Amino acid sequence: MEVVHITESNADDFSAYIDEDMLDNLGRTFFRAIGALDDDGSPVGAMVFELKDSESEDDTKSRIRAMKVENDDVRDIIMSEYKSMVNEEEVVESFYEMPDEVASHRLEGSGFSLEVSEGLDLVLSMDDVKKVADSIRLSKFPPYITSLSGVTVMQYRSFIKNCLFKGRYGLLEDLAYLPKNWFEQEVSACALTDEDVCGMLLLKKAPSGMLFALLYTAFGPDYQKNLGLLMAYAAKKVVELYPEGTHLVIRRHNEMVKKLTDRFFSNCRGEQVYNGKREEV
Repeated sequence: MEVVHITESNADDFSAYIDEDMLDNLGRTFFRAIGALDDDGSPVGAMVFELKDSESEDDTKSRIRAMKVENDDVRDIIMSEYKSMVNEEEVVESFYEMPDEVASHRLEGSGFSLEVSEGLDLVLSMDDVKKVADSIRLSKFPPYITSLSGVTVMQYRSFIKNCLFKGRYGLLEDLAYLPKNWFEQEVSACALTDEDVCGMLLLKKAPSGMLFALLYTAFGPDYQKNLGLLMAYAAKKVVELYPEGTHLVIRRHNEMVKKLTDRFFSNCRGEQVYNGKREEV
């Protein structure tokens, strides 16, 4: 058996083990992937992980995003390579959160803890989003709420620089490297004050067609009001521009986002997930 690093050039070989949305991340700065080949050179397993806090003074962690292997022997060879890679990156802790019970038990066999809980991700149907869009009483949004297409690259970069300075990365460790056109231009929402962007809800469409909210934050004295307007604007645009069957995923990664999703999507819950962690030093 042979271990290989999965990159954009060989990602399709492992599509039976890692879904297209996760494979789409492999060109990004902090994502890594490992695959295993049997003696005939056929794929028999793969995993994807993401380095977290890698450019801060805090301890670097690794989040295992996906794993699927044929058996424990494949797991062991992949996890051996994983250990070498995270040691090289000076990772102090690995963790995971996934709905895949089989993968979680594979990781438990590699020294990870295992718990069951409600996931942080809200996977919202178009009906869920429509309920929010229909509840908006505004006949039109104020002129300082606009789509991402309505701001310049300079305005976008200035806001991202402010986010980085304040340590607000959302779900994007590589926020500093992502151009404006990487995000969905018409459904991503922006708030402005005197021509400066003071809030954003940035969405990205994955290959599967799912929409992911990746940055949701605002600054200034009206930040709470603007956060509500950004969500309302994005909800209306999603309903207007995307087909039935589209799902919007919002990860409740901090208390502010959780409060807002509780307000807008009070009847929605995250699915059951398995999570755990392992110290690496």
